[in-house]
Amino acid sequence: MPGKKRAFIVGIDGGSPDLIQKWVDQGKLPAFARLLKEGVFGPLASVPNQRSAAAWTSFMTGKNPGKHGIYEFYEYESGHQNLRFLKGGDRDGATLWGMLSAAGRKVGIINVPMTYPAEAVNGFCIAGLDAPGRTSRGFVHPPELLAELEQKFGEYVLEPGLTGHIVSGDTAGAVETLWKELDQKAKVVRYLSENKEWELFVVVFRSLDAVQHCFWKHMDKEHPYHDRAEALKYGSVIQQAYEKVDKCLGEILDRLDANTSVFVISDHGFGAKHQATTQLNRWLEAEGFLTYRREGMGVRMLGAAYRTVVGRTFRKTKEKIWRFLPFLRNIVQYQLCFSQIDWEKTVAYSDTLYPTIWVNRRAEGPFKGAPSEAKYQETIRKLRERLADCKDSVTGEPVVGEVFEKNDIYKGEHVGKAPDILIRWREDRRINGLAGLKQNGQGGGTHIPGENPEVISGDHRLHGILFARGPAIKAGARVTDTNLMDIAPTVLYAMQEPVPNEMDGRVLAQIFDDSYFRANAVQRSEGGTEVASRQEESYTEEDEEVIAERLKSLGYLE
Repeated sequence: MPGKKRAFIVGIDGGSPDLIQKWVDQGKLPAFARLLKEGVFGPLASVPNQRSAAAWTSFMTGKNPGKHGIYEFYEYESGHQNLRFLKGGDRDGATLWGMLSAAGRKVGIINVPMTYPAEAVNGFCIAGLDAPGRTSRGFVHPPELLAELEQKFGEYVLEPGLTGHIVSGDTAGAVETLWKELDQKAKVVRYLSENKEWELFVVVFRSLDAVQHCFWKHMDKEHPYHDRAEALKYGSVIQQAYEKVDKCLGEILDRLDANTSVFVISDHGFGAKHQATTQLNRWLEAEGFLTYRREGMGVRMLGAAYRTVVGRTFRKTKEKIWRFLPFLRNIVQYQLCFSQIDWEKTVAYSDTLYPTIWVNRRAEGPFKGAPSEAKYQETIRKLRERLADCKDSVTGEPVVGEVFEKNDIYKGEHVGKAPDILIRWREDRRINGLAGLKQNGQGGGTHIPGENPEVISGDHRLHGILFARGPAIKAGARVTDTNLMDIAPTVLYAMQEPVPNEMDGRVLAQIFDDSYFRANAVQRSEGGTEVASRQEESYTEEDEEVIAERLKSLGYLE
């Protein structure tokens, strides 16, 4: 449509501002260097828990997790004895592209997490990693687009499965698969952006997250699992992955017209993984908040058997096991993470997958059901007090940067789903682990191969990246105080569309030329609830096992 403003969004899952700046300075990332010169750049704050499912959903809705209801790729049910896997269809609220579609604008969406089933947008949508697979019903809209792409570029790679290769001892195979996936995504982006109509185009390079999770130790000489011989072979893999994305980004910039704004964002940053999170239950035990029963032989045998199945069995064999025993994953997950806990004596606990703590509200717990407000607040006060004194196991330095209560960081009708406390570890120092753990503590924090710190050596950090270039956007400017929730309203403003009042994010006035922003007031609407029609797809038991296996391999699930 002539005169209409367009936008192109490139998502880099786990994009690190420090790495990008370093490699720009070294001349390794010319497209990013071009954006630094021609547009604005700054750190982009993630959602409080820095988890991809919550972050990408906040990006697409402009809302905090308390409103859209997605905190993780899963949620616990029945006293943590069952996992319910979440998908885009479980989101509460409209997406940026759903709103634009409802307004008659053409959109194209590729590989954004938490978009399954694909929305029936005015344009096309290829779902992200919450889709069970490329052949799953509802993976692509319109459905015939998949055949069109696969005829040109071969079987579509949804996730490269790096961790599975690495656990089986085939690190070289992991790298080969990564290059195949990145090269294919670049070809798909070029083809669709050149051959389909669009006014908003969004693509996320998900595998940048996976490669940093798996290869950080090879790049980081100070990482406890760094091996010089392995580093000679794999120490540059992360940099090469960024360079491949940079090449694709350069091609995109060359093709965009003067009427199109480009935004390059990430859902969080990246850094070295440490053991503090996986040690949280042992720390709670040492501090008297959690009590373990003696670990039985059955749990040890189950853990050993499960690690063998996940880490040493061929993928096709594992898929058959999951298909015939659909209940196995829930039982094993509960047994390994929670079965040793003495719930009658435990006041607070963690699932040790990300740094959060739950107050025990079980009927058999010390509060005999939901605690009174006074008991709850006293528990929270004691936890905050002890966390403030939490020290590094080697240096003795404080390791906790901030402690948040859920009502302080989330707002909306879904706040009740959130853990009671969120811990933010310090990012200005290397953390070796938590001090003061019981040497004979029962809670060892069983590691599945896909979550083992020897395999998953990198982890999320609070600040990702924001680059923006386009009509009326400043050139060569640095910006601060930006949040992932600000992207949706800012893109709507750049495309001259109204911004719904229900969004928590704000239009980033600081990225636009001052005279332009003064002359073009932000339009507001009471809308935002209108969505493109959703394909009503539910996970089958087999789908859930596929998703469970994928999340384990990415370090999102134990």
